[in-house]
Amino acid sequence: MAFRYSIVIPTYNRAQQLLLTLASFETQTYPKHLFEVIVADDGSTDGTKEMVESFQASYPLIYVAHPEQRGRSAVRNLGLRRAKGLYIIFCDADFLVLPEFIRIVSRYHRKYPKAVLSGFPHSWDDAYTHYYPGFSPEEKEHCRSILTQSGLWNPHVEAANEIVPIITPEDILHQTGALSKVMIPSRVPPNIKKQFAKTDVAPWTLLVTRCVSIRRSHLARIGGFNERFVLYGLEDWDLGYRLHRLKIPFYCIKEVVGYHQEHPTHLRGNVLNTENLKIMFETYGFNDSSLNLFALVHPSLDLETYKNTLRVLRRGSRSKQTRSSALLLRRTLRMAARQFVQPNHTHAYKKSLRWIKKNAEGRKSRVAQVLRDMVLKSEKLVE
Repeated sequence: MAFRYSIVIPTYNRAQQLLLTLASFETQTYPKHLFEVIVADDGSTDGTKEMVESFQASYPLIYVAHPEQRGRSAVRNLGLRRAKGLYIIFCDADFLVLPEFIRIVSRYHRKYPKAVLSGFPHSWDDAYTHYYPGFSPEEKEHCRSILTQSGLWNPHVEAANEIVPIITPEDILHQTGALSKVMIPSRVPPNIKKQFAKTDVAPWTLLVTRCVSIRRSHLARIGGFNERFVLYGLEDWDLGYRLHRLKIPFYCIKEVVGYHQEHPTHLRGNVLNTENLKIMFETYGFNDSSLNLFALVHPSLDLETYKNTLRVLRRGSRSKQTRSSALLLRRTLRMAARQFVQPNHTHAYKKSLRWIKKNAEGRKSRVAQVLRDMVLKSEKLVE
């Protein structure tokens, strides 16, 4: 029987977290002969290969690897090439799935067979499954606080030179309840979660590869991830943007289906990677305001302002009274994106901003107010 789901897990030196993630797939209530798990290793040097190959899985488990690190996009494509499922679930090595995970995804796909399904924003929360000597002082203090409240804190771990497990594979396999004791109260404001879940503008920002399910034929149609993205950041939104251009719908899964295993922040990389944003502009040009706006308001920093700006722009474009202000706003965003990529045209850029600013004066509409805000942000771009 053919697989319905192929779970592709990219990894790089995350052997201990990956072990728990693999164990969590052992607990799935979905039939194990209907899914496969593919670990795509981006040149790990921490024994990942040996751990995966010795893992006694009751589901089909495949290990593929690059001999040297090539980046998140390339390693996900490596796993994708081995996948046979109707749907691909991209799941990070540090995402600990709950027993109903695949069954819930399957239920949503029966209702939305062609859609992209995202675990964000409802499966955003973290859990302290390990203690890291590489935690910052603030992270160590937070970890100590959470574990002390649960009676799991051991002061001797602070002297450790290696990662110390707090949750074991046996805790996951036998569902001992230990996981519930290391969960971190959500640090994501409710308004941000609400904005993520809305798909009226830039729905492709829901594509976060920590936990997302996509029809394999759709991925084949667009050629998978863009391997020009080597450094961290935007490779998942780039994929989502291309799927969105094919008019593929996006939905978020409302149930909690898993938890992120907390690790030192520095391991995440820089989400505001300017080189990757330049790749997006070079690839798609400057005709889409939802992309151009990244130069002034990055969704990772201010999702609410980002989405509300697009909403105001859309409403403004539909009204005769505000259409000219909306056109100026589009022009401002296009100019800002070009300046972001080619900062050597500062004089002409400032001259155009002064002209737009003058034309925006005295206008009282909401779109004109947003226009003035974006002009101020544009001026800061060249300070």
